Amino acid sequence: MKFEGSYTALVTPFNEKDEIDEKTLIDLINFQIEANTDALVLSGTTGESPTLSEKEKLFLFKTAVKESKNKIKIIAGTGTNNTKNSVELSKKAKDVGVCGLLIVIPYYNRPSEIGILKHFEEISKVGLPIILYHHPKRTGTKLSFNFFKMLKNIENVKAIKEASSDLNYMKEIKGYTNLPIFSGDDPLIVDIFKSGGVGSISVISNIIPKVWKKITDLCLNKQFDKAQIILNEYLPLIESIFLESNPICTKYALSLMNKCNLRLRLPLIEPSENSKEIIKKEILKKALLSEELLI
Repeated sequence: MKFEGSYTALVTPFNEKDEIDEKTLIDLINFQIEANTDALVLSGTTGESPTLSEKEKLFLFKTAVKESKNKIKIIAGTGTNNTKNSVELSKKAKDVGVCGLLIVIPYYNRPSEIGILKHFEEISKVGLPIILYHHPKRTGTKLSFNFFKMLKNIENVKAIKEASSDLNYMKEIKGYTNLPIFSGDDPLIVDIFKSGGVGSISVISNIIPKVWKKITDLCLNKQFDKAQIILNEYLPLIESIFLESNPICTKYALSLMNKCNLRLRLPLIEPSENSKEIIKKEILKKALLSEELLI
């Protein structure tokens, strides 16, 4: 499997009973397929993975694999801070038919870098390609450059999702690894591609998948100036989506577009009225409001 292109970190829709909303999930998957998005990442941060049970995660994976009909790659977010649980869920995801795994650096217990390597070694034995997810603000661990040098010994780690928001750090990583690097920071997508990136695992592509696919394709073709012009048009919208912890604002934006209701699981709650006002303003500017709200 070649890792590159526009990947969407998909939200997980819930109904009024606080269960996964299957119909809306299928609609969201098809919305991405129609936009020619290259892959979907299920049960990541944007998918509220900390609040999902194993049964629910597997339901997401099964539904996405079935609905994709091989038109879009399905990546399963199976990483936790428990190696044994991560391995078992990864095995089940493989049985379901996903194309690869997104594995976050273990959080909260904050193991040593050798412990992190062993964590990835165990998950690698499952036999699926792995995208290592590096997000220091969420995990409390910023990896050393030497870690990436050691990572080459783990067979199935095939790419890195870099979300440190530190461009200089990302450029340094390239000196220690030949692994493909994905942008995990939407505002930095063009800069990351300029520095050798090959793709994006995006939040904003939940909302503007066609636009994000266009930006990504331009970057892949090294048409960075054109990509930056389009990105600049959407930066205020992107900034509004990150006013509060993801995916709070993303789900609100999707609710304005009549794509998903604004249902979050505690401890996440609805955005503030001020955030709602800013997001609605940006959605309106881009004519993304649902017809019902425009009447």
